[in-house]
Amino acid sequence: MCGSTKYPSRDPFAHLLKGSLQTFLNAMTYPDRTVYPVASRNTVDFYNLMDVYLDAVFHPRAVTDEGWWVLRQEGWRYDVVDQDDDDDDEDSENDDDGDVGIVNRRHRNNYDNNNNDDNRVNFEYKGVVYSEMKGAYSDPEGKLERLTQTLLFPDSPYYYDSGGDPMIIPTLTREEFVSFYNKYYHPTNSRLFVAGDEADVYHTLATIDRYISPMGYNPASREDSQIVYQLKTFDEPVRDRKPFAVSPESTDGHMMCVTWLLNTEPMSAMMELAWIVLDGLLLGKPSSPLRKALEDSHLGEETIGGGLNNELLQSTFAIGMKGIKDLKDRDALEDLILDTLSKISSDGFNDDEVSSTMNTIEFSLREGGGGLRGMEIFLGALTKWNYDASPTDALVYEDALKLMKDEIKMRGSKIFQQMITNSLVSNNHRVVLELYPSTTLEEEQHQATMKQISHAQSKMSDTDYQYTIEEGIKLKELQGTDETPEIIATNPALSISDIDPTSTEYPIHVDENAFDSGIRVLSHEVSSSGIAYVRLGLDISMIPYEDAVLLPSLITLLNEAGTSKMSDAEFR
Repeated sequence: MCGSTKYPSRDPFAHLLKGSLQTFLNAMTYPDRTVYPVASRNTVDFYNLMDVYLDAVFHPRAVTDEGWWVLRQEGWRYDVVDQDDDDDDEDSENDDDGDVGIVNRRHRNNYDNNNNDDNRVNFEYKGVVYSEMKGAYSDPEGKLERLTQTLLFPDSPYYYDSGGDPMIIPTLTREEFVSFYNKYYHPTNSRLFVAGDEADVYHTLATIDRYISPMGYNPASREDSQIVYQLKTFDEPVRDRKPFAVSPESTDGHMMCVTWLLNTEPMSAMMELAWIVLDGLLLGKPSSPLRKALEDSHLGEETIGGGLNNELLQSTFAIGMKGIKDLKDRDALEDLILDTLSKISSDGFNDDEVSSTMNTIEFSLREGGGGLRGMEIFLGALTKWNYDASPTDALVYEDALKLMKDEIKMRGSKIFQQMITNSLVSNNHRVVLELYPSTTLEEEQHQATMKQISHAQSKMSDTDYQYTIEEGIKLKELQGTDETPEIIATNPALSISDIDPTSTEYPIHVDENAFDSGIRVLSHEVSSSGIAYVRLGLDISMIPYEDAVLLPSLITLLNEAGTSKMSDAEFR
């Protein structure tokens, strides 16, 4: 995203943000897909954004000769260690905006004075993604999630970290980078989605077609891109423990998580919905039995894992705790999780709990996520579409909802009890992973990185070494050079005439004495999938200030704890 054939500016998106009415402008990466969505309520702005994105994705400068610097800046590179700079490596990207003249003179002087194997200047790793992934790998919960995925999917693409291990990132060559792009980043291997008014949708698709049709069909871009199922299951649970870095002053405890693989083939729509409901029953509220058992146990400080993950080809369920202080509590936690699940699979859930959770799930399905509707539909569709299933399979839920209700009516909570028994309690394809705090790990990782750099540097010929130095100088010069007005002018921007000065009016109906109650009611129609929203305003001016400050706590209790006469499930 550092410029393209049509829009050669080094950072077109910084310019777009200055002259756009965008409602969404970003890109996201998943373990098995990259997504580039844009949105705007202004038609001209939308087509500007779409054109920049299409050109950025399908004609990026990054894979051309003139884009040699993109991987070095955005991915990783060798840079000369600044002997006068004591900043941490995570802040190294800030150096790119420094005094280019001084930096270049120092680099050249270092090279001129040390042009032999014994006196070469030392290198360090820099790069946006490299620095970001170093930060990501320092987050214990993120590390736990990545390690668990590797252990859970030994025969699947999910075995690999799509973000990049900081120790592996520096092995990526430009040739591999360009080859990967040329093979997979082609319209043949893409899914394009448009949302909006009907006329806008057809016009947009026609515009996209004129853009991508000349690129032809490339079957090679689909080779090896399909995500395969992890079919071979474990005979016994996999257990492992790894360190995570903490400071000497840290009081962080251990963390442990149990994660199950739930399916080795596609689930039915009803079973997918059943897992969403079961996830809510087990963990959805503070009073949910699995969550409550862990939090009441005081074996750790906080629950982790997040329960159900159904965004990828195969679904998983994870639960654990962090802040475990005593090692005996670590073993007790796994026993508590399995014992609690066994008890629930035997006792089941009461009807009120099931009904309350079903109502919550149904409301959530009808309402959506509350964000940009088109974005929600697109990202939801990709959970099926990305695996060559119909995109509507992830969007149409009425039949599955009816089947789910009929099943519950006939069997009550037995369907969920059977799921717990078969897919959790008796399922050996699970990973039990513990992370323990280490005050030496950060230094050990630093030394390993230095050793890796030193080894690579010792293998460089004089020519390679000089090329690395000179390439770094060229990058610094490029970063310190302002783009010409002609280049900047290629970035599209809205003009005043493109903006409608009128605002949207929503008619409000006023009933001064609704239902003969003396209450004034304001209402207006919205597109809401049949959901009616009511907001009550109460006068609290008579409540003393010292009592009014307690109202947020009261509201929280009402939402979570029920009342003296009604359980939380009944109240909800």
